[in-house]
Amino acid sequence: MKCISAACCARKGRVALCLLMFGILAIGCMWFVNTSSADTENTPKLAALPIRGAGDSKGAVPSDKPKISREEILARFPQAKHEEYMRRAIANSRKAGVEYKTGGAFGAVVVDKDGNVLADGVNHVISQSDPTFHGEMHAIRQACALLKKPKLDGCILYTSSEPCPMCLATAYWAGLDGIVYGAVVADSKQYGNFDDEFIYAEFAKQPVDRAISQQSLLRPEAVEVWKEYAARTDKTDY
Repeated sequence: MKCISAACCARKGRVALCLLMFGILAIGCMWFVNTSSADTENTPKLAALPIRGAGDSKGAVPSDKPKISREEILARFPQAKHEEYMRRAIANSRKAGVEYKTGGAFGAVVVDKDGNVLADGVNHVISQSDPTFHGEMHAIRQACALLKKPKLDGCILYTSSEPCPMCLATAYWAGLDGIVYGAVVADSKQYGNFDDEFIYAEFAKQPVDRAISQQSLLRPEAVEVWKEYAARTDKTDY
């Protein structure tokens, strides 16, 4: 009888333990669900971020931007301020090409319409092994990151040297109001052996005549993706 009684007690103990563990597990699950719901409610929704649709993007592409004349750019600030910004860009070029030796002697700054310097740019082509890391590219990237948008309407790019084709194209994509530069393409070629003039000349040629050949392949398949993109109602023109 004692053995039977002991066995019954042991069985009851195991049942009680199982019920206790089940209860703890159930309480833990309820806590996790409630906590997750609260976190979800407090987490910013991506949908709340402003998304410009196709119908709201008029003037966003480079060809839609009104031309701002050289005279308008020069009249925006006193001559002394223009020179101040240019000297800052030149100082950045010295950092890149002479002091830190991160790349060619190219530097830049982006200034908004109120005269605030949004970003400095220093050439890092050598230090970063990145052929796109020009001073102007650096400044434009930094300014766009600061403003959290890919457009720099109202801004002027001051650069220590006349922009290369890549940086000039980026200025168009960024929607800059104007560019003010120091040295010209011939100077960077004479003192740094930079081939901007050659690349500018290449762009003026027909693709078949350029040093780097270009040809189309699988165009219909590629265009199918563009059709899908065109059908989006939430895309942003830029």
